[in-house]
Amino acid sequence: MTFTPLGGGREIGANSYIFSLNGKKILIDAGRHPVKEGYDSLPELDMIDDIDVIIISHSHYDHISSLPYISTIWPKAPVLMAQENKGLALRILQNSVEVMKKKNEEDGEQPVLYNHGEVNELKRRIFAMEYFQRYTIDDTIEVALYPAGHVMGAASIYLEYNGHRILYSGDFSLSQQLTIPPAQPPLKVDTLISEGTYGSKENQLIARFSEIERLSKSIKRILENKGRVLLPVFALGRGQETIYMLMGLMERGKIPTVPIYTNGMVASISNLYMNNYERISDKDRKWFMQNFLKMVTVAPKNIERLLFSSEPAVFVFSAGMLAEETLSYIFAREMLQSERDGIFFMGYQSPESDGYRVLQAHKDGKKQITLGEETINMRCENIDIFNFSGHADYQELLEFPRRLEPEKLIYVHGDEAALENLAEELQYEFQIEIPANLQTVEL
Repeated sequence: MTFTPLGGGREIGANSYIFSLNGKKILIDAGRHPVKEGYDSLPELDMIDDIDVIIISHSHYDHISSLPYISTIWPKAPVLMAQENKGLALRILQNSVEVMKKKNEEDGEQPVLYNHGEVNELKRRIFAMEYFQRYTIDDTIEVALYPAGHVMGAASIYLEYNGHRILYSGDFSLSQQLTIPPAQPPLKVDTLISEGTYGSKENQLIARFSEIERLSKSIKRILENKGRVLLPVFALGRGQETIYMLMGLMERGKIPTVPIYTNGMVASISNLYMNNYERISDKDRKWFMQNFLKMVTVAPKNIERLLFSSEPAVFVFSAGMLAEETLSYIFAREMLQSERDGIFFMGYQSPESDGYRVLQAHKDGKKQITLGEETINMRCENIDIFNFSGHADYQELLEFPRRLEPEKLIYVHGDEAALENLAEELQYEFQIEIPANLQTVEL
């Protein structure tokens, strides 16, 4: 039994991992690197000679966006994922096609790795699983999915072969979010493969109500000063939580009631959340749906009027790290030049991202920043980051293995320093491995 990262080993990259169990090759996740393009963004696929089964933990870009490409190479491998993740996966992958096509049309260099037809072909290959149900692969390997918190449809993946119990955590959270309940993992495993995104000691969980209070004060101050607020979000997860929070703050009079604008992708996923997500109450679902229709507007295709408007408003746009030429990037580029406006990031920023560069430039007091090929005068002083992550924080990353009591603990999906910090903290409690990409670990 072996485990090999193809991406996500000692990094937050194109998360993809290959298990070899009883002669079967099981691929867990099929992501692309969030700040690389084209073939460079794919996992290390050259070492794979065959795939028998593909299992997807959730539908964030860095866990699913190479799935059609991989599935076209190995078309006989069924794709397993949580039932409530299937619609999300197909919607997000269709959007990935449009993003690749747009970049290809702009520069003629970035390849379109798969097309709409290849995404549609996935429909017949996806086997949707219910949480907690046990299934078998070739009558020898048991597989089950456990709710991971994090976002709608997220699952921790349980495998059992010959009495050996393995859990791949995926991205998880043990804390209650506004729109997502906490993870429900199994009681005990022999091998735990855990994410380590927030493995640095400074990543202690800040209670969500404290962050909501801090953010609401910042938004209130800007709106009352006739400014506009940009909240860059990840379309899946942070998009729904941010809109839910804003509607509640306006309803309670904590911030001025102004138009909330979002983009089509956030709106589409929010609609899937309201209609398909089973882990919220009927009362919350009804409140979300009614207020969304009343308070949220999808930005028009012609954005010029909205982009240069001086009317107070809140913009909830993807992408969360200001990926180039997205609405969040376009609006940030304009709003950075305004003293009245504010830009508030809602979670993790990769050191390679434009979002990180904006935050760092503000922290360093720089008056200019280059985004793309344009140098921008930074007049905006209302720039901050808030912790609304759907990931486990530092204490939860320590609590998780202590709760599951594995004999072996493997850390992936984190900056190298964060993963090594976790390993140092737990070195006397578990046998710990931190494999790099293409480094095989015996289970």
